[in-house]
Amino acid sequence: MTSRPEATVLAAETRLIFDVPGGRLVFQPGALDAWAEHLAWCYEIMGVRRGATIAVQDFGSSPLSFLGSALLVPGLVRGVAERLGGRFIGLDASAERVTLTPAVLEQIPVDVLVVRADVAALVAAGIRQKGRSGTGRPPARTVVAFNDEDPPPMRSDAPWRYLLHVPSSMLMAPQCRTCGYFHLRAGVYRLDGAQVFNLRYRGAPPWHLPQSWTRTPGGCALGVNDSAISPAAWGQGG
Repeated sequence: MTSRPEATVLAAETRLIFDVPGGRLVFQPGALDAWAEHLAWCYEIMGVRRGATIAVQDFGSSPLSFLGSALLVPGLVRGVAERLGGRFIGLDASAERVTLTPAVLEQIPVDVLVVRADVAALVAAGIRQKGRSGTGRPPARTVVAFNDEDPPPMRSDAPWRYLLHVPSSMLMAPQCRTCGYFHLRAGVYRLDGAQVFNLRYRGAPPWHLPQSWTRTPGGCALGVNDSAISPAAWGQGG
């Protein structure tokens, strides 16, 4: 990925502005809650249970962070934590802070750890090191958030799931716990050829499906009308 700015949040009378890599997100009053509902839906599709404690290792300007809880952002009535009846913990994704994550997990039981793809390996190494020392307490599930510039590693047997996340396009597509494909939620996104259009955020640039990705048969019980996409080499299964 390119630049990784810290959160730039300007509260005006009519809108909130967040600077993100590749662009800027502008929200009118009341618009944040619809996206918090969508992100909560993404977590549920990935298998996150109600009441979960979710820790997000990202920058404050990321939707994964600022949609986490109504306690964080003015104008957000019910964030992900409130919608899932759980707790939200924000962790800085800067390199020096990432190394502290295993120590945080020792002290606070975390059900789900959401990590930027570019620091996922560093976080995983720290958790493994703590585990070997007998003091680590890994999260029940790790979610790796990535985009086309920072693709995920191939799947493994580890309890990881992946979230396609392109902040400048407000694109959040979860890897389904049932079919293993990435759901483009019906009514929120439209897949037209190799382009994904955001139907809810006016002015969002379309996201171009990489050549290594394929459109797969839809009809999953968790989203019958959703479009489904996947890296070609993954095939089916979670």
